[in-house]
Amino acid sequence: MKANGFTLIEFLTYSLVLAILMATAIPSFKQSLQNTRLKTAQYALLGAIEHTRSLAVFSGSRSILKAKGKWHHGWQIFLDENDDGIANNDEPILLDHPALPGVTISGKHKMESMISFISTGEARTPGQANAGAFVAGTLTLCPQAKGKGYKLILSRGGRTRIEKAEERDCD
Repeated sequence: MKANGFTLIEFLTYSLVLAILMATAIPSFKQSLQNTRLKTAQYALLGAIEHTRSLAVFSGSRSILKAKGKWHHGWQIFLDENDDGIANNDEPILLDHPALPGVTISGKHKMESMISFISTGEARTPGQANAGAFVAGTLTLCPQAKGKGYKLILSRGGRTRIEKAEERDCD
């Protein structure tokens, strides 16, 4: 009579093949997950910048995109009616974006924690109605683990472009 099941050698062979497949699949799965998180963060922040700029143009008043401490902790969008750069009680938060896991975002120049647009669509520092010093700079999005990232570069006119960031930009 023939018994059903695996022999010990068959079981060890299958286990070895499965272990080899898992050893090759897990690192590429982690890399894929890291790339997806980074791309999602890039599109979310780019969309928030464009939304804030459009809001300023269509409302005819200053709109602000402000980080919750650091950019990867999330951000808020609001209309700044009194041009002070702070969301006061009479200036409701229009969008409150949550933190982004697995990503770090750092701002350079005048974009460390805030981007403010006036009604012409230009990025300007708050303080004066429809005026202020122009704002241009870079937001660098990097994975928390080592790797390449993206740069969102805001021009003087308020437009944003995307460039790839090298690993040295993320260190």
